[in-house]
Amino acid sequence: MVAAHLDAAAAAPEDIGVVAEAFPDVNFCVYHSAYETNVTEAEYDPMGLGVDRLIKACADHGIGPTGNVYAELGSTWRQLMTDMTQAAHVIGKLLMALGEDRILWGTDSIWYGTPQDQIMAFRAFQIPEAMQDQFGYPAITDQIRRKIFGLNAAALYGIDPDAVRCEITEDQIQQQKQALLDDPSLRIPSFKRVGPQNERELLRMMKMRGGMPG
Repeated sequence: MVAAHLDAAAAAPEDIGVVAEAFPDVNFCVYHSAYETNVTEAEYDPMGLGVDRLIKACADHGIGPTGNVYAELGSTWRQLMTDMTQAAHVIGKLLMALGEDRILWGTDSIWYGTPQDQIMAFRAFQIPEAMQDQFGYPAITDQIRRKIFGLNAAALYGIDPDAVRCEITEDQIQQQKQALLDDPSLRIPSFKRVGPQNERELLRMMKMRGGMPG
């Protein structure tokens, strides 16, 4: 992500398309999806900034949904999750340009703390039907959510989700939780689910934070 006070040229994604085309056997993961904090994301503009620069770099070199460029959402989703219009544009544009198999979940939670609010917001997120009709963006299906949340990264890094899931049983997780609760010397975490649980609650949260579209 390019901060507003930095020179965007220093983090320009224009060379991604050139290099990705030259090395088709190498996968390229573009952190933050070239998002810029001082750019208001809207409909794709080949002369635009922010995520549009990444999309154009890929399009100019024929890199699409089956290509070797991946867009990562760390910090990007954190910045967008309370602005439904910009969020819909960014996710919609990436889905159209790179496809549902080339978007990777990320939170940058090392800077922001627990990512639970980001997770819950994306679980409830949907591109409005009006924007789907106007811009051609796809609806966010459960399968797209699963892919972005982890299946795409698992495929990219050669991880078998089923095998990994079987290594950690629910009983073991419960044992770890109970061990924390039984030890008074430890700071006891809360296992309560936080954040919106569905689209309706997400819209209410956005309205309260002033992130609803005009």
